[in-house]
Amino acid sequence: MRILFFIESLRCGGKERRLLELIQYLGQNTDYKLLLVLTEDELHYKFVYDLPVNIRVIKRQGIKRDPRLFFKFYRLCNEFQPDIIHTWGSMPAFYSLPAIIKKRIPHINSHIADAPLRRKKYEFHSVITSLGFIFSKIILANSYAGLQSYGVTGNRCRVIYNGIRLDRFSNLPDRESVRKKFNIQTEFAVIMVASFTSKKKYGQFLDIAEFLSHRRNDITFLGIGDTREDISEFEKIKIRAARINNVVLNEKIESVESLVNACDIGVLFTHSEGLSNSIIEYMACGKPVIANDAGGTSELIVNNTTGFLITDETTDEVAGIISDLLDNKERRSIIGNNARHHIEKNFTIDRMGAEFTSLYREVAGK
Repeated sequence: MRILFFIESLRCGGKERRLLELIQYLGQNTDYKLLLVLTEDELHYKFVYDLPVNIRVIKRQGIKRDPRLFFKFYRLCNEFQPDIIHTWGSMPAFYSLPAIIKKRIPHINSHIADAPLRRKKYEFHSVITSLGFIFSKIILANSYAGLQSYGVTGNRCRVIYNGIRLDRFSNLPDRESVRKKFNIQTEFAVIMVASFTSKKKYGQFLDIAEFLSHRRNDITFLGIGDTREDISEFEKIKIRAARINNVVLNEKIESVESLVNACDIGVLFTHSEGLSNSIIEYMACGKPVIANDAGGTSELIVNNTTGFLITDETTDEVAGIISDLLDNKERRSIIGNNARHHIEKNFTIDRMGAEFTSLYREVAGK
């Protein structure tokens, strides 16, 4: 079987990591011929060069929405002759349309990786997203909340939960050496891995850090994420963080599991979410998680068992959950172990890869 994957770039992100781990699984467990097409030559995940996939870049030239990409992609399809086109994003799905329609290539659309509270129906990306859905044989999400948010239903709609390679969390660097590298000088550390954008609630993160900084001086709060996606928002976050003791902000790193492992609690404050890779990474490291009960997060966290889902709790109430966990090592360990076992049972790369393989066979009629 020949599968053509189409995504804009390989910047550090959950969608990008998920695709690469899927490609790695397929290379190890199938004889599929794989082609990965990008519109930007940003490859933040260096292990992509070791994967069993050919990479082609059809770069935009001069303008953001370059119509020449329709023709470039169509030519690639003529060369590769894919059995399936699997797109990851609204623009790749859009640029794929001539090939999908004229050559009648089955299309799996993996655009839904979030669960926005509201969508602007007549905004450009919403329009082309809907157009991409019309010409998709399968509309694939990583959460049921995502399907509901986008308002798509029917037999074409499927959910495959994110899977993670558990070997990423074995033989990690020494905890103390990592803490030293990231200037963690306190006994405890709380980490939030999320892009520095208005979609994430860094205000809540900093509220809690400020509240606890006035009551104890043994916690470092780390924010790790993309600093370039929304530069003005990052500048606001950085200015406020500088006024709070023991807050450290860093650009997202590729091997984030080492840093998560060196911390004690993982948090994710967000307006909405699909199925968060950050939360899966926290849990795979055996860390208790505190996150907003938004989007697909409740499909991942079992409240009060593998972590804590918060809704309208006040700053001091969330700070109280963090303090109670840090002051009770046994409870922290029990919840962290529950989280790890939950990932081992339900969110492994083998489970995800097997579900994708089954879907490809169904779609291709093989």
